Amino acid sequence: MMSAFRSDALSREVLAFASVGVAATIVHYTAALIAAQWLPVTFANPIGFIAAVLVSYFGHVQFTFQLKGEERRHRHRLPRFLVTAVCGFVAGQTVLVTLTSFTYSPDWLALGVAVASVPVITFVLSKLWVFRKVA
Repeated sequence: MMSAFRSDALSREVLAFASVGVAATIVHYTAALIAAQWLPVTFANPIGFIAAVLVSYFGHVQFTFQLKGEERRHRHRLPRFLVTAVCGFVAGQTVLVTLTSFTYSPDWLALGVAVASVPVITFVLSKLWVFRKVA
């Protein structure tokens, strides 16, 4: 019974993480594409990333991990989240630079692959480190 509860809770978290992630990804991709009208895509991508970080952090606090009251402690969690987000950004930016430098992929496709390349890593880091509930 307890493992079923944990499985259900984990399934809910994964679904919520994916939902928040999709919203943040849409914000990231849209903001980067808009900025790419005036900047090279590799410089526009960080603008999309910054916009998405805000959506992602507050979405995960509120919906994915449902932290309440003292559990929120933004002073404690936000720096960890930023480290995780920057690691994800560096991985995605590496994919983007690699694709735009060494392939003939259109910018929209390279950006899409880069943005979609890191959710599993960020979920694991978020679950085990950033938003881990303390007993």
